Amino acid sequence: MRSRQRLMGAAGVMLAALAFQGASQLRPNLAPPTSSMLRPERWTTQNVNGERPFGTIDVTQAGSSVQSVRLWTLGRSVLERYEINGRCAVITMPENASRYSEGDQQFCRNYAMAGFARPVPRS
Repeated sequence: MRSRQRLMGAAGVMLAALAFQGASQLRPNLAPPTSSMLRPERWTTQNVNGERPFGTIDVTQAGSSVQSVRLWTLGRSVLERYEINGRCAVITMPENASRYSEGDQQFCRNYAMAGFARPVPRS
């Protein structure tokens, strides 16, 4: 009886190892590299409107905390993240503080603190 349990245990370990090996050979479905994606446009005060600074992206559902912005952002596409990043780069410029609402500026600060903001080169 004892040897039968050992044999069953060894068979279970072998099945698990085979399943793991088969799973490791599967390739994940990755997003295309950014070099093959459309390049985001250059964001300036001319195309980041003070009334709709995020364009067609509705950031009201993001909430007002860093954690809620982080969770909301995870549901956005790569291109939407690029757009938000570019728009936030304009919104958070000190010289543009009077142009955008405190709520919009706070969203961008939360977005940066959540770890999604990337440096945007000045044009």
